[in-house]
Order: sequence, then C-alpha cells, then structure tokens
Amino acid sequence: MMRDAESLAREMEVARNIQRDFLPESLPIAMGVQLEAALHPAREVSGDFYDAFILAPAGTIILVVGDVCDKGVGAALFMALFRSLIRASADPVGGGAIQMIGGRRTLVRQAIEAASPADLLTRVAGFTNDYIARLHGRTNMFATVFLAALTPTTGQFDYVNAGHEPAIVVGPDGGTRELRPTGPALGLMPDRVFEAGAGTLERGHCLFAFTDGLVEARSPAGEVFGAERVRDALRASTAAPGQLVRGVMDALQAFTGPAEPHDDVTLLAAKRTIG
Repeated sequence: MMRDAESLAREMEVARNIQRDFLPESLPIAMGVQLEAALHPAREVSGDFYDAFILAPAGTIILVVGDVCDKGVGAALFMALFRSLIRASADPVGGGAIQMIGGRRTLVRQAIEAASPADLLTRVAGFTNDYIARLHGRTNMFATVFLAALTPTTGQFDYVNAGHEPAIVVGPDGGTRELRPTGPALGLMPDRVFEAGAGTLERGHCLFAFTDGLVEARSPAGEVFGAERVRDALRASTAAPGQLVRGVMDALQAFTGPAEPHDDVTLLAAKRTIG
C-alpha cells in the first residue's frame, strides 16, 4: 500500500512537470506592452492554461486563457491538447508546422501572414473546436477560451471569447469594460460560428483575462468572490501588471482564508505603456 502511494505521488509529480512544460517558460517582451500571468492549481494538475507569444513579421501579441471542463488528470490531458492546437494553428510558421506542407514560402504561408488578426482568431477557434468535437466528441470534454491579438504600436486588439468569463479592460481611473462571449465553448459541436470583437488598449489601460475559478472561489462561510470583487481588486491595483496580478491574488486569498480551493485560478494581464 505504501509503495502504491509513493508510486502515485511520483506519477503525479511527473504529470505536474510535463504540464508545466506546456505553459510558456517566459512571457514575451514587446516595446510598450507589459505582461504578467499566474496559474494556481486547485489540485496536483490543472485544467487551466494560458499562453502568450508574438507573431512574425507583424509583431502581434497573441494572448490566451483557457479552462477545460472537469478537473484532475483528464482535464490536464485535454489542457495540453487544447493549448497545443491553439498555438499550432495560431502560429504555424513559427511553430514549424508550415514547413511540413511545402517549404518556407508557400501560398498557404502567404495567406496566413496576410490574414487580419480577427480572421486569425476566428480561424483558430473554429479549427480547435472542430478538431476536438470531431475526433474526441465521445469524451464530452470542452474548454472555454479567451483569445486576443494585440498590436503593441497602436494598442488595437481583436478578441474571440469562446464561452469564457468576460475579460476586463481597466483604465487608470478605475473604469472597466467587459469583453463578453462572441461564440460558444470549444469542442462542444463541430461547425460552430465564432465572431471577433475589437477594441483599443490606450496608454495606461490593462487587459485582464481570468478563469472562473477566480469569481467562483468561496469564503469559509460559502460566499462567492464574484465579479464585483474582481473589479474592486482591479481598481485598487492599476499599476504594473505584476502588481495587478498580485493584488487580485492577495484579495482572493484574504477572502477565501483557509478554505480549500475548489477550482484552478489563472490570471493574465497586459498593460500598454506607450501611446
């Protein structure tokens, strides 16, 4: 029995390490944009994920926050799949996939590089959705995902919210704007339609995306943290993204106290510093 427990502990440690490798080792550095992220799993492994990477040659920053349904090892396996599908379909050039279908300068590559950010995001959402729904539909696994494409020089951004918690744009004065769903969660049914929204991240404004583990966290008395407390925490921490993420987590921990976390919590913040 002791050996079985030790073996299980070793297997979970391996799973944690593998899953950690599916998250970005570091966040990209771009002139005029500061990024910060945090992931706090409720168990040994997580169904949440985030990603951030820059597309060449335009320099567009792709931001991703996702939450796979369910918990435990099954959710962790699908987290790796969803994250890989999104990264590969959003960046087939940098990821090397494009070389597998015909070299460095193909019509496919040229079409990908010429696509608008909105077209890119809707294509990524549609591809990921159809892949999961068609090949793994019997598992009934799906993920809510927030995708954004941010142009650092102008602050313009496009986004697809696939059934996810509304991301929030917070201004230096504490004003907020919600980026609500533009389509369903990914993987439920094939051939779903995804639309893109748009906005501008002005100087001093911050784009904040998160998973529902934040708003659904509970106090020892059973009260939920809720969206209004999230906005209050954002208004109180409108400095650098690192301070903002820490401020939100500090507010959450003060609220939940010693209560056991019931879900993963993931935060991703992008603040524009020029403009």
